[in-house]
Formats: sequence, C-alpha cells, structure tokens
Amino acid sequence: MPNEQTDSKRAEKWTFALTVVSLIAGGTVVAGFVDRWSGSESDNISVAASTSVSMTSTPDGGFAEDAPEFSYVTPTAVYPTTIPGCESVEAPDDEHGISIFTSTGGDDAYDDPRFPWFSGAKAASMSAAVADAIPDGVEIKFASPSRSLQFGPISAPSSSDDLPEGWAIEDLASTDASATLLRGEVSGGLTVSVNSSTAPIPPCVAGSLVERRFLPDRSVIDVQDTWSETNGQRTLSRSAFLYGIDGTRVHAYTDDTADRVGAEVQASGALPLTIDELVSLVSLPQLRITATAPPGTAPLQTDCGGWTDESSGRELDRGIVDALGDALRSGWRAAPPGAPDLGSQLGDLVLAEYDNTTTCQDLVARSGSNESRLSISITSGQPLPAPPNKYDPSYDGHPLSMETTEDGSVIERDESRGEKVHRSVVVTHPGGTRVTVSSSAEAPNVPMTFEQLEFLATTDGLEIR
Repeated sequence: MPNEQTDSKRAEKWTFALTVVSLIAGGTVVAGFVDRWSGSESDNISVAASTSVSMTSTPDGGFAEDAPEFSYVTPTAVYPTTIPGCESVEAPDDEHGISIFTSTGGDDAYDDPRFPWFSGAKAASMSAAVADAIPDGVEIKFASPSRSLQFGPISAPSSSDDLPEGWAIEDLASTDASATLLRGEVSGGLTVSVNSSTAPIPPCVAGSLVERRFLPDRSVIDVQDTWSETNGQRTLSRSAFLYGIDGTRVHAYTDDTADRVGAEVQASGALPLTIDELVSLVSLPQLRITATAPPGTAPLQTDCGGWTDESSGRELDRGIVDALGDALRSGWRAAPPGAPDLGSQLGDLVLAEYDNTTTCQDLVARSGSNESRLSISITSGQPLPAPPNKYDPSYDGHPLSMETTEDGSVIERDESRGEKVHRSVVVTHPGGTRVTVSSSAEAPNVPMTFEQLEFLATTDGLEIR
C-alpha cells in the first residue's frame, strides 16, 4: 500500500477492508482490517489505530461489495523515544489491529449481579460527581438525560462463550456518560466510561500516550493528546485513562466535535477540556468501583420519547422546559377529588431522547393499591388534526372522539386494549403546541380516566410560544 506524505511524513494512511467476525447475542462484532500499513522510508514506525466501522447490509443480509473506500489517518509514532513517566517505551505493535464494535443482546441493567460494584444509586452518585467536577466556565449543553453526563446501565454479553480470545465480559461491561460541552466559542464531546478489570497495567507504547502519571495510591493515569483524520476530516482528541489499584478503569475522552448527524461531523478546532482537567475527572474517588453511593442519593432522571411525527417545532431550552414543568405542578394542585398521586417528581420534564423540540416525562400514578403508567409529552409546530372520515374504508375507529374547543384547540381521546389498557388525550392548540397525556395499566390495575388525563393536558401555561 502506498505511503501518503502528510505533515512532512508525520502521518501514515491505510485503507480498511471489512469482515464480519461473529454475531454475539444479536449484536454485531466487526473486525476491521486488512492491509498492513506500509513501512516508512525512515526508521520511524507508523501506528495503526483501530477504529469501529459501521457496515451496510444488503437486502439479502450480506454486505455490499462496492462499499466506498474508508481511510483513517493518525500521526506517525516516533520510535525509539522517551515518554514522561515511563521507565521504558515499547515499539508500536506491528500486528494487524482488531476493532470491535459491540451491541449485545444482554440485559441493560443497573443491578446486574455479575457486577456487584454497580447499581442505580452508584450510577447516580457517579453522575453527580462528574457533573460537579466540570470546571467553572464550561457548560453542559442542555440535552436529554442520556446526553447530560448521566451514567447508563451496564450493557454486557450474556456469556463469554463467543468473545474473541483473551477478552472477558468485564472488559466490555462499562457504564458510560456523555455530553456536549461548551466553553466560550469552543464546543466538543465528552465521554466518561467506567468498568472493572483484573488485567495488568499495559506497558508504555510509542504513539499510544504522551505521559504517564502516578497517584499516591500507586494508581496509574495515561494521557493522550492527538488527532485523527477520517476520509480527510480531522478531529482533535484528548484523553485520560485511569488504571486503579483496586481494579477500577476510568476513561475520559474529549474531542472537538459536538453533535454528529449521520456521517456529518462539525469540528470546532479546539478542545473544551485540558489534560489536567481530564486527569481530575478520572481521579474522582466516587468513580472507584470500591466506593459506595451515599445514603439518600437522588435517583437519576430517565429518558423519555415524544410522539411527534415531524420535529418542526421550536428548539427548547432549559428555561422553556422549566416553565412548562412549573405549570404542570401548579395545575395539578387543583386536581379534582379522587385524582391519583403523581408524586413529587411531577413537572421534572426533560428533553426527549431524540428530539430537542419535545419535552416529556414518564411517571407512576398511584391511587390506593392501583398503579398505572403516565406519560406526558409537549411539543410545538404541529398542525391541527382534521376529523377522520368515518366512511373511509381505512378508518379504524380511532381516535374514539374529537372535539374543537372555543379557542380553536382540538382534543382527541383514544383507547386501545390488549395485554394492557392504554388511554390517551391529545390537545393541539391553534398556535401549534401539542400536549399528549397517556396512561396505561395491566389488570387488575386500571389507567387514569379520560377526565383526569384531560385535566392535565389542558392545564394553563403548557403552550410553547
């Protein structure tokens, strides 16, 4: 493979051919690779960084043979060399790398008995610690809970039977928190991953780190500051990796890309966190697998989805969402007698998981021994629904009813029955705001009544203006 001269021979370019290694419990494990990278004319050895690659399947389940060439460029690692904190430095491995992307069919759980160090309370404690440690002057971009530095459940293979040789379940069983950070004009992504491992601390390898640091308890932190180019598009990145003496592994990674839309990436050209700030993050004692969550740790917020066919509404900010939440809390205080208890978290609205024009919340409604699920969604930019043509052969009887109020709002009521009874009220205002309130329950429980749902959906102050 020809060697490309980039930045005066500082970069090596290679092309990946792709093969599928195996399927793990319904998820894909892809090994990228492989042409060996060519040797440089100098004595330097080029580092081949591994990369996760998405593959496009054909309708018959195979893979397209005419997939476009994929190129990935990283700086050339100089060897021999010295690295601060390293007694010795090894040459980059010249074997074929392997890239693994896993999406397993195992359970996503906060309380998996295979990982006794982790729980929902532990995730909440870690999330609060990381958010509190973000430096002054750095803002976490308003987003859904899963994109707001909140640690998610551990996702791990059901068994180790099909893992590549040398891999253990714990190596893949991490909990991750991510967000977009804003620092003045600079924006970039941050991801923090935590897992446990009994693997030894690796040796220093040229090109894989720029410094090795030691904590007082003899834990090791490797830091990297580098760049890469994918199909000619450069991304800056910086990371800190903690090898805890207690088996904790913490990886904090930031790059100069904010939100990715498909293959499109916008790079800001600068990084939102310094190396020292990343080191401080991975050094947090709350992230250690031996640290327990303090009593009374507040629960995590949960993601929720909206019911918007098209996201044509206004992008919501924290002020708008908080005002809508206040309106819900205030309105429900005047709920008629017999209304269920919606708990103290009513009004703690969040951005929808994949739609920043929608805010939502999932709750449990309790009335005596009866429990039902309650979902609230508020969005804008929606057209007024037209009455269904009941003589149309495709008409299925839904919604059950539709009426127009004096102010021109349209109220739809609907119900479906299966294993659960699902009941909903949708209010669409002339200004485009749509409020959807639904309740579901499985026998012997029953959902909230239409009257209760409509009381919530028509609460004053829920219009997005």
